Amino acid sequence: LLTSNIQENIKAALGQFSRKQLMELDTCSHCALCTEMCPAYNSSKDSLHAPGVRTSKAVKLYDKKFSLWSKIFGEKEITQKEMDDLAESAYHCTLCGRCRESCPFGFETHELWIRIREIVEAMGTTPENVARLSNMLDENMNPYGQDPDTRLDWSFYVDIDEVPEEDEADIAYFIGCTTAYKGANHEVAFSISKILESLDVSWTVLGEDEWCCGAPSMMAGKVEEAKKYAEHNVKMLEDRKVKKVITGCAGCFRSFKFEYPALLGRKPNFEIQHSVEFLRDQLAEGKLDLEKGDETIIYHDPCELGRLSGIIKEPREALSYLTSNQIEFDENGIDSKCCGGGGLLQGVNNDMRLDIVKIKLEEALAKNADILVSACPACKLAFVDGAREHEIELEIRDIHEIVAKRFGVLEE
Repeated sequence: LLTSNIQENIKAALGQFSRKQLMELDTCSHCALCTEMCPAYNSSKDSLHAPGVRTSKAVKLYDKKFSLWSKIFGEKEITQKEMDDLAESAYHCTLCGRCRESCPFGFETHELWIRIREIVEAMGTTPENVARLSNMLDENMNPYGQDPDTRLDWSFYVDIDEVPEEDEADIAYFIGCTTAYKGANHEVAFSISKILESLDVSWTVLGEDEWCCGAPSMMAGKVEEAKKYAEHNVKMLEDRKVKKVITGCAGCFRSFKFEYPALLGRKPNFEIQHSVEFLRDQLAEGKLDLEKGDETIIYHDPCELGRLSGIIKEPREALSYLTSNQIEFDENGIDSKCCGGGGLLQGVNNDMRLDIVKIKLEEALAKNADILVSACPACKLAFVDGAREHEIELEIRDIHEIVAKRFGVLEE
């Protein structure tokens, strides 16, 4: 049994469920209609990874502390195994939102899973690698343990003269940690910078003043920690009198657009756009004169950008200016299958992540795609890692890299 102090911490965390969420938990625990849509469950076939099992275990813990029977006969102790099972279930999830879209009741399952991870954090059973990531984030303002002053080091490895760090600018490019620190995505930052450089606009980056957007903290059940990152980033941007923030990271975009107003209790004083929206606008307005190619390009919808944020038609409209041969996965748009790259799954079960991404890679091959394109650094990283692991020959690009190729500044 756990100590009384831990029992109280868990009870306090369980007590944060809203009435609406309690209703959703109870209903979800008696339904299994979304199970076959879950990428984690489909990979493992472990019932513990099914969404409905996750909610049933959360309900069981809640009832031990708050049910009518607990009020009459006293609360029951929560065991270590119960919390280990909940942690196992909570983190074998990519937070992709497929369960939400297939839910016949329209429940906000994404919010439920974050709340359950808060309970796991209160228990102290957050997976070791996730806890280590959180510690690195707290120490370095990024989840990769890199010094903040190396955030722009990617610019040393690509062909760009100077990345502007201005005191004031109309547009700010928020690069994001996975783009700035992972080598597979350095050319994404380069490509977006080249697009901005080619336009007659006032733009800047934050340099080492850019902190993580806070999404990893949210996903690790540390919502209050995420607020710290929101406050800092918004202040840095508002101090520079920025009118529009663009980011090529789906997770950063979703954080700015939907999480920051809730965390801060107000909307930031600037517009937020994913860079693919910005790109589509520039192409539609004729501000980027590019030659259309004829490569067969298949587009993967990032879960956080498409299903969870509604940015679905914009990347396809942008691609229509870049290729005359655009094809689709069988399940696309709001129904797109997850690539496995989200929800911190890599730190918990990388083999599962690589199994999930293999499905999409094989479908792209079967459809004779020349290039698999996405608009999310976590997705690109998953595809690159998956192609290497499964020895799959396929060109994998971010959509902005296709533009840089058209500019002739990025090698084929």
